[in-house]
Amino acid sequence: MKNFKKLGLLVIGLLATEGSSQSMLTVADAIKIAIESNYDVRIAKNDTEIAAVENSLLNSGYLPSVSASGNISYSDETQNVVFSDGSLTEVDDAVTESYNASVTTEYTIFDGLERKFNVRKNAENLNYTKLQERQLIENTVVSIYETYYNVAYQAQVVQNLALIMTNSKDRLERSKKKLKYGQATKLDQLNAQVDLNNDSISYASAYKDFKNAKRNLNLLLGREVTVPFEIDTIVTFSALLNQGEVLSSANENNISALLNRKNVLLSELDIKINKAKYLPKINGSASYNWNESQNPITSFALENETYGINLGLGLTWNLFDGGATKTRIKTSKITKANRQIELYKAGEELKTEVYNAYEDYQNKQFAIKAEANNVLTNQLNFNRTKKQFGLGQIAAVEYRQAQINLFNALNNAAKAKYDLKIAEINLLQLAGKLVD
Repeated sequence: MKNFKKLGLLVIGLLATEGSSQSMLTVADAIKIAIESNYDVRIAKNDTEIAAVENSLLNSGYLPSVSASGNISYSDETQNVVFSDGSLTEVDDAVTESYNASVTTEYTIFDGLERKFNVRKNAENLNYTKLQERQLIENTVVSIYETYYNVAYQAQVVQNLALIMTNSKDRLERSKKKLKYGQATKLDQLNAQVDLNNDSISYASAYKDFKNAKRNLNLLLGREVTVPFEIDTIVTFSALLNQGEVLSSANENNISALLNRKNVLLSELDIKINKAKYLPKINGSASYNWNESQNPITSFALENETYGINLGLGLTWNLFDGGATKTRIKTSKITKANRQIELYKAGEELKTEVYNAYEDYQNKQFAIKAEANNVLTNQLNFNRTKKQFGLGQIAAVEYRQAQINLFNALNNAAKAKYDLKIAEINLLQLAGKLVD
């Protein structure tokens, strides 16, 4: 029993010391930190950078290729030469030296428009990757709101339990005084002690959940999980959202809708890229060559040097590739058809999600008002019950029930507040207005 008393006294001071030297972390601060430091967001930004590199001029195929080469050779031989008149000559140390160098550039003049459509596809891939990055940021922001307000809710549960414990401790002290003066029984004191012990256990458990929730938020922010901070339990709501406006905005700006439309466009480009393989390709080349050789006396020319420009133009036309191109075109068209079906399906799913989310949003608006009224009612009931209990007009069990009812009402009101904010955030995400 003494251990429970010590636990009660210990946990009552925990929340007071929790935020004494910690900085306030607002939800806006949390979002800003997450966008800069969250691990998944950083990976998504790197993926966007990769897509930007692939969309650059250096990867377009419109630049020529330039290469340089050079060679030196040396030979020292003994040669026996028989001339046409029958004479024989033997030459020792017949040295031959040769040198050559060249610079060559090659350029694809026409490739059946394949290059053009590949450039467009790279650009659309970059846009698609940016949309994916935005989607991940949106999901992260929603997770930040959910996790942040879970911390705020746990903080309020701890505060409410601290209030309950204060009342339970006051009840225990009253029962001790009444017992001393013969106005209560030992059973009344024991019951009060048991209720205080239970409240202390609940407080310790709630405080553990509060600390765990804070660590989870730090992890989501991409920072050291033990970084201390205070939480802001005040919630600011946006102006009342209109269902029609949300649905109209969702059709235009919802990230899933944008991604599905982009998928259809990418399928169209795949078809065009494959069709381009039916057309011929024209390649041009130009080179500057220099050659020089030093030959032995047995050679026709003792020295030889050539240099100059060479130009070339070539055409290739794959008249039949075994049906590979035709097969790719057919599969690309089927893929496009599937993506168009997915686009229509996603549109219907989005409409359903908006209607469901708005229904939830309205329900949460009703709940927050009802829970606020419930708090007022239970607060009045508890105040009167406490007064009557002090006067000995009601039993401890009635006082305890009023105490529990007030605790539940306070928790429900806090939860309703945060639930409404999350419902609002979900609607803003569906409307494509969550992240600018």
